[in-house]
Amino acid sequence: MAATVTGDPIKQPKCAFCKRWKGDANLTNKGVPKGKVKFESSAKGICTANGNHIPKTAINGANCRDYEISTEAYSFV
Repeated sequence: MAATVTGDPIKQPKCAFCKRWKGDANLTNKGVPKGKVKFESSAKGICTANGNHIPKTAINGANCRDYEISTEAYSFV
């Protein structure tokens, strides 16, 4: 079973929040404070900024220089 975690898309960049990440991490703001997003940390996706298209987990990406918040994550902020 996947772990559900909460993060701030601006202060805590994660693959699940990035517009360059293609995958379904079940983003939601249900039951979390404003500015926070709940997501499945073990969800798999592809980083389109990375040419090799190796699958990554939703919780990776904190040090990504190409990070930009997705429309979906940004709508919760």
